[in-house]
Amino acid sequence: MPGGGKLRFWKEKLDGYKKYHQIVKTIKMVTLAKYRQTIARTKTRDETLRYSRKILDVADEDESDLADKSNSLLFVPFTTNRGSCGNLNSQMFRYLEEVSSPKMEILAIGKKGMDTLPKLLPDNYKRTIINDMKQAMSFQFAAYVVDHMETFDWDRAQIIYSRFHQASVQRLAAFNIPKYETWRARVEEESAGDGKLEEDYLVQNLPLMTALGEKEDGTLEDFYKFHVALTILNAACENELSEYAARIIAVENQLANITGLMELADYTYNKTRKELITAELLEIIGTMTAMVSGESSGLKKEEFW
Repeated sequence: MPGGGKLRFWKEKLDGYKKYHQIVKTIKMVTLAKYRQTIARTKTRDETLRYSRKILDVADEDESDLADKSNSLLFVPFTTNRGSCGNLNSQMFRYLEEVSSPKMEILAIGKKGMDTLPKLLPDNYKRTIINDMKQAMSFQFAAYVVDHMETFDWDRAQIIYSRFHQASVQRLAAFNIPKYETWRARVEEESAGDGKLEEDYLVQNLPLMTALGEKEDGTLEDFYKFHVALTILNAACENELSEYAARIIAVENQLANITGLMELADYTYNKTRKELITAELLEIIGTMTAMVSGESSGLKKEEFW
């Protein structure tokens, strides 16, 4: 059939769009299921984080002021493991570029951080911790991150993550963590008088003395590490939820685009097919008309060719 190559081209294109549409639809369903599970795990975020904020006294100072007061800064950015997450990673990397300084060291979380930060900030990037996210975020993972943070020499650490607000809105957020020695000095100073920590009954009842009356040095440090780990766990859960929410929106946009392309390919395929069929019919009708006209005029043809 003349024009069959064009028809075959649009047929293959339409079949490819249909397969891609089915793949994207499956990704959406899987991501939606994980999104719902993560929402259930993140419901208690504010209840637990409220105490950690009081304990660590998370600073709300300007970033430049914090950088000037510190000799060494540790940044722990939570990035995603996969793409199709909107601008979560790009706004994270943009922020790190803005606050970069010679004092800065980066301990990244997530595969996208490992892929991008060594090229973007090679002098500041140190290493990456990767979590495949096949299991729910746990306190064990947060404690593992705290152990890695202890291998760096820092005055102030900043945990950077994408905070979930709603399915279409995720904003960059940060926790500023003081180093243990600074935090302990403040606790001892405020506990001596009518400090905030004592008023909130957060550390005054800690068993700082053993049963034999000896001073227990490790209790306060364990208390500090516990709340640092809770803060990291909260950031990890928030970032995971934001990743799934952003991916759902991105996949929705992909489905809308592929649906439009599929409808256009289907329309073009049917139009091309009708044009070819019409051309074939016109050729057959024209030939039959010519043969009938020839017979009526007495024209005889023994052989067609």
